[in-house]
Amino acid sequence: MADPANTFVSGGVLTLRAERRAVPCGAQPRAYAQSYLDTIGRTSFRYGRFEVRAQSPNGPGDSRGLWPAFWLRPEDGGRGEIDVVELPGGPEWHRAATLAVFYDYSPVKQDVRVPLPAGHPGDGFHTYTVEWEPDAIRWYVDGRQVWQRDRTTTPWFDEVFHKPYNLRLNFQVGGWLGDPDPATRFPADFRVDYVRVWQR
Repeated sequence: MADPANTFVSGGVLTLRAERRAVPCGAQPRAYAQSYLDTIGRTSFRYGRFEVRAQSPNGPGDSRGLWPAFWLRPEDGGRGEIDVVELPGGPEWHRAATLAVFYDYSPVKQDVRVPLPAGHPGDGFHTYTVEWEPDAIRWYVDGRQVWQRDRTTTPWFDEVFHKPYNLRLNFQVGGWLGDPDPATRFPADFRVDYVRVWQR
């Protein structure tokens, strides 16, 4: 459950914190407090350069079930998603940045996991960038282009990537890679130096 107390700025760094503690959520309490920010209903973007400089909390033995991410979803709530970066934890996943596009949640998606040239996303601040243009979407990690999607790779490119999208920055616990185990360290902090957007 997202808790506003788990999102704060200190020393010029935005922190999204995950904690193992009960949080009320309607009739069903949640076991973890999480952090989530978005621009829904406030601002959206059609094409542009989207960048986050951040440090993942995830190490090899203490981060299973932790899942920070920076991503975009259509303002109309319809099909499409652009994941600038997902940084799942755990021994199998902590070393790589996951980059993805979704058509819908059946799921029809395309994704790739990109190891950093040296180290891993939790060893310091790293920069993750998407350039979204009418004919292509390109991903960069620390300034190096690592992936591209376009009409030749993605049959549904034109259907879903020509409308306004909003921004989402969050730190989820659990999900597609499973729940934390006893070794997962809490509190865990996803530290963000900046989020920047450029448009022509």
